[in-house]
Amino acid sequence: DWSSDVCSSDLSKEWLSEIIWAGCSRAWGWKGVVVLAALLIATSLWLLHRCLLATGTETLTATSIVLLTAFAATTHWLARPHLVTHLLVVAYLWLLTARRWVWLPVLMLVWANLHGAFFTGFILIAIFMVGAALESRWADVKGLAVVFGVSVLASLVNPNGWQLHAQIVGFLRTPELAGMVSEFRSPNFHAGGTRGLLLEFLAVGLVLLIVRPKLKPTEILLLGVWGYFALHSVRNIPVFGFVAAPIFGRCVRLPVRWEERGAGGSVTAAVVVGAALVWGNMETEILRSRAPVAAVEFLKSHPNEVPGQMFNDYGWGGYLMWALPERKVFIDGRNDFYGKELVAEFNRVDELKPGWEDVLRKYGVGWTILPVQHRVNAILALDAGWKAVYTDEVAVVYARR
Repeated sequence: DWSSDVCSSDLSKEWLSEIIWAGCSRAWGWKGVVVLAALLIATSLWLLHRCLLATGTETLTATSIVLLTAFAATTHWLARPHLVTHLLVVAYLWLLTARRWVWLPVLMLVWANLHGAFFTGFILIAIFMVGAALESRWADVKGLAVVFGVSVLASLVNPNGWQLHAQIVGFLRTPELAGMVSEFRSPNFHAGGTRGLLLEFLAVGLVLLIVRPKLKPTEILLLGVWGYFALHSVRNIPVFGFVAAPIFGRCVRLPVRWEERGAGGSVTAAVVVGAALVWGNMETEILRSRAPVAAVEFLKSHPNEVPGQMFNDYGWGGYLMWALPERKVFIDGRNDFYGKELVAEFNRVDELKPGWEDVLRKYGVGWTILPVQHRVNAILALDAGWKAVYTDEVAVVYARR
C-alpha cells in the first residue's frame, strides 16, 4: 500500500486462508470463492448435526436446532476466513464434550494460521476447565490446564510467533480501530439481521422457563459468557448459536420422531445433485447498487481525469483494490494493518474534523470516490478548487482542478 510507511505491522495474519481463498479464486474465479464459502458453512452445520446425534439428540430435534442455529449465523454467511472459525468452534465443542482433548492443540495449530479468532478456542477450553472446577472434577481441571498450555504453544507456530497474539490483543484494545468495524459493534436489534439472535434468546428463555432443566456449571458458563459476547459484538452471534445448540439438544425433546434411516444419504445426494446443477449455470457479479462499479468503469476509461492519490470510502476499499489495482487506495477494511495514526487521519477527513484538508495535502490526494450522500462531497461541491468529474446514483468522483 502507498501509505505503508505508517502501517502498524507487516504481520502475515491469516496467511493460510489467504492462500486457500486465492487459490480457489485463481482456479475457478468467483465460482470457486462461492463454493468454498458454501462448503465451509454446510460442513459446520453438518458437523453440528452429527455432534447432536452423537450425544443422543433425536434426529428431528437435532435438525430443528441446527436450523435455528443456521438462522442466527446468517449474519456472517460471507465469503471470508472467519467461516473456518465457525467450523472449528463446532469441532472444539464436540472434542471437549467427548473428552478427546488430545486433538485440540492440533486444531489450534491450524486455527492460528487460518483466522485471528483462534482465541475463541482458548476461551472454550477455559470455560470447560472452570466448569470442571465448579464440579470438583480436579483430574479434568489438570488435564484441561495441560491442554490449554499446549494449545497456547501450538498457536505460536505461525510466521509471526507471539507477535500475532500481541497484534490481535492490541487491535481489540484500540477502540479507534475496532470501532470502525461493524462486526465488532453491539447488534442493532432494529435490523433484520439480528432476528436470528432474538429467536435464539427467546428459545433459551422458553427452555429455562418451561423445561426448567438442571444446567451443569459448564453449560451455564457457555450460555452466560457467549451470550454476553454476542450482545457485545455482532461477530460473536454465530458462536453463541453453536455453543447453545448442544445445550438445547440435551434439554429439549420433541414429541414427534423422524425416520432416520437413509435421511443422511438423501440430504447428501440432494446437495451433490444441486451443486452439479448450479455449478454450470452459476453467475456471480458485484452488485452495482452497492459498489461503485460504474464509477470504476469510468476511471479506467478516463485515467487522466483523476491525478494524484485517491481518498476512498472505507467500505469500498477492498473492492477498489480488486477492481482498480493500478490505483492505490487510501484505506480498506484491514484497519489494523494501517495503524491507529492513519486511521485517525482518515477519520479526520471522513468526518470533516479540523485539519482534514491538511491530511489530503499530506498524502497528495488529488481525487475522491465516495457515496453520493457523503458529507465530504457536499463540502467539495462548494470548493472552487474541486470539480465533480463523475456522478451516478451510487458514487461521486471529485478531482482537483
